[in-house]
Amino acid sequence: MSSPKTKSIFTTHEVSHLLHVNPRSVINWIEQSLLASYRTPGGHRRIRREDLLAFLRKHQIPTPATLVEGKFLVLIVEDEEEITKILKTFLERQGGYDVRTASDGISALIEVGRIKPQLLILDIMIPGVDGVEVCRRIKADPGNTTAIIAISGLPDWEKKILQAGADAFMAKPLDLEKLYSEAKRFLRIL
Repeated sequence: MSSPKTKSIFTTHEVSHLLHVNPRSVINWIEQSLLASYRTPGGHRRIRREDLLAFLRKHQIPTPATLVEGKFLVLIVEDEEEITKILKTFLERQGGYDVRTASDGISALIEVGRIKPQLLILDIMIPGVDGVEVCRRIKADPGNTTAIIAISGLPDWEKKILQAGADAFMAKPLDLEKLYSEAKRFLRIL
């Protein structure tokens, strides 16, 4: 039997065991369309790993350590190369992060659709489609569970970006330790 870290499909009983809940709770989540699943030809429910992790993030349930495998996918959208390099290096040094980058709004939207990052660090003032519109489009997709930390050197943009759906706002210059703390909070890492 494979360990939860390498397993890609779970039964309702395995999910209930991982989360320390009654199996009926898992079935209720599925029936209420809170947790995506599919049925086998025999009628048994199965939950994909990515659907389980998305459910945990969306409902702010801490991810069991036994499920954390590999690295969290983070997309940094920033047009200033120096800031991108600092953020990427900082997160990679923490371990547990696969960091990708984009430098404009269109590339950001394409990458979010392609790689489905768990966390987006989004500069508001970027070329093409600005960060507020990028945020609005991402959050308009009910299937998207990407957490967004918006960053800007213009603190007066905070209200606008939060109304667009960002999960947090941080003013530049960034406090890297605070950013890391926020990243862990949104990724629900214990």
